[in-house]
Amino acid sequence: MNPATRGDTGEVRDTLELPGLPAATPKKRRRRRLGWVVALVVIVVLIVVAYFVAERIARDRVGETLRDELRSALGLPASHPVVVDLGGGSMLAQLAGKSIDTAEADIAGVPLGDITGDVHLAATGVPLDENQPVTTLRARVSVDEENVQKLRGYIADVDLDSISLGDGVVDVTTDFAFFGLSVPVKASVAPSVDDGSVLFDPKSVEINGAALPIESVLESRFGAIAESLLPTRSFCVAELLPEAMVLTAVDVTPRAFTLDLTADGAGLGPQLEQLGSCD
Repeated sequence: MNPATRGDTGEVRDTLELPGLPAATPKKRRRRRLGWVVALVVIVVLIVVAYFVAERIARDRVGETLRDELRSALGLPASHPVVVDLGGGSMLAQLAGKSIDTAEADIAGVPLGDITGDVHLAATGVPLDENQPVTTLRARVSVDEENVQKLRGYIADVDLDSISLGDGVVDVTTDFAFFGLSVPVKASVAPSVDDGSVLFDPKSVEINGAALPIESVLESRFGAIAESLLPTRSFCVAELLPEAMVLTAVDVTPRAFTLDLTADGAGLGPQLEQLGSCD
């Protein structure tokens, strides 16, 4: 039975109630909106987490691929450490564009013929297709003084007592027998680049502590010294590295003997597996 209510004029009115349709309260509506907000936040969080997980996996895969390619190009065993830095930016976006913006690698203890050096590589515009060219590819090989000792046969045609690194020069010492006496000789040799080779060109010489012009030594009674120590000699670098790498500069400091190379526009496939030559 419907309850009756009394109006303003005193008459009695019936009030109709609809069973089963309770009016929604503001509190319930707020709960519904809060539920949608929570669901949306959860979805966004899951998307962000999935993105970062995919980004990490992509970086790991690309890094491992580059490490394998570099080991193959340099003839290194699969266990040789290679440190790769792929720079900033989204790796997923770079993969979608089929090119890696920047990549750097550091490889310690790389055998280069008789010597061993530390290699630093820096590349830009690295394509995923190994047959496509990179935009830039630069390399620096650093050889410490201990390993430079192994180049003595390329620096002089005589047994050397010592080899040390200076500013722009390699200093060598030896002794010559002269009328039954042992005469100490020191020469400073400046390296330079010539068509894939490093040239060792003597710049100064001291005989028994006295600095002498090279021209005068060549024309003096110290001819034996001149013939074995002073001629320009060479060390072929190109035959020890991929043929796409071009030797561009050499530098000497007291800390290291460094070689700078470039392979701009080279592909990352067979061109980095075939060794060069100095022919």
